[in-house]
Amino acid sequence: MMLIIIFITGLSVSTVIGLRLTRNRVEDAHTLMKSLKRSVTDDDPDWNQWSLRSPINTKDTYVQVETAAPKRAAHIYYSPKTKSFLKASETAVPGFPSVRYRHGYGLFYHLVSDKHTINYETWTSLNSVLHIFRLILEDMLLVLLICSVLGYFVMGWLAKHLNRPLANLTQAAQQINHADNISYHEALPVPLHPDEVHELGLEINDLLRSLNEQVLRDHQFVSDASHELRTPLTAIRGHVSLIKRRGQQHPEVVPRSLSFIDHESARMQTLVESLLRLSRMDHVDLTGDFYDATQLIQSTITNYQDELPQPITLNLPKQPVSVYVNADSLQQILIALLSNASKYSPTDAPITVSLTVVDSHPTIKVADGGLGIPNENKSHIFERFYRVDQARSQKIPGNGLGLSIVSRLVDLNHATIAVSDNYPRGTVFTIQLATTPPADA
Repeated sequence: MMLIIIFITGLSVSTVIGLRLTRNRVEDAHTLMKSLKRSVTDDDPDWNQWSLRSPINTKDTYVQVETAAPKRAAHIYYSPKTKSFLKASETAVPGFPSVRYRHGYGLFYHLVSDKHTINYETWTSLNSVLHIFRLILEDMLLVLLICSVLGYFVMGWLAKHLNRPLANLTQAAQQINHADNISYHEALPVPLHPDEVHELGLEINDLLRSLNEQVLRDHQFVSDASHELRTPLTAIRGHVSLIKRRGQQHPEVVPRSLSFIDHESARMQTLVESLLRLSRMDHVDLTGDFYDATQLIQSTITNYQDELPQPITLNLPKQPVSVYVNADSLQQILIALLSNASKYSPTDAPITVSLTVVDSHPTIKVADGGLGIPNENKSHIFERFYRVDQARSQKIPGNGLGLSIVSRLVDLNHATIAVSDNYPRGTVFTIQLATTPPADA
């Protein structure tokens, strides 16, 4: 593209210069014609006086003067070397009737003028114009050739220089892809320059980090799920074996084993349903709308309060609080948090649900009077299958997925959730809700 621009620019400049020089030569031809007329005395041209007095160089101009005065014989005068010039074959240039080409002499501008009984003809050379035009074209082509050669090497160097970071990224990606042992913590080397490749490397690493984290979560999920399912299955198979071995001799073990099998199978069903819910949440977007948070909380507590042994204390504002949420998922969040608080709190310890507006953000708090969560465990409680005290948790119903589901529902509602201590004892879950739809909604 650059070479084309240079060529077009050079050709345009050459054309303009050529036209300007041609026009100057035409003006010179008319000036010579005027000086020629002044040099004619008694119908006889004085060539020496014409050459001396003419402001234009006459060496490359040929003249023919024809006189036809009354009562005098017609006579034709030629400037030096004009006769041999006229003997050369002449060719008219198409489209330019005054421009003629004389074989062996070159290109000329032919001018004819009559004055009374005298006919003047001049041929002014345009060869100097062609010579300058040819020099300009040759220089332009030389510059174009030099630019082409330099451009080839410069573009090759630039391409190699710019492609080296991309080649390094590609090589690093291939090494990661063909590695025998992958830790899922790999990252590509990010070059500092050029900026585009630097940004590309950062984006690829962000994507790679996200994919690695998802793979690690999936591996951990499969491992935890297998462990959680293996425990009740082992217990069930043990009781089935017990019934087979001792059911006939000791029929009293059958009802107890069947009750245990029923309990464990129900726990497995709950676990599988929770796993399916989490799996679906990884590939779903919730549809939100504007609701009054006060009304949603009030209706949820009213419908669920009778299922909990603890009393529930509500601290709600009298005026409506507008939030942008999915109503069903907010109810699921509240029910899961109330269920979690109930499982880890004494039956006489009240559970407090409050709604306030903090820095223009509607904030829901669910506080219990249970044993609380140690600080080192707070960052893990939203992980799948995580339970604070495994020994103590064996006596408390649940599968460790409830808070994971809560965390995912909070994310889908473009809200945030945090956990803190309740004083003098217990735990507080704090949810900040959105008041407007997300920018990409």
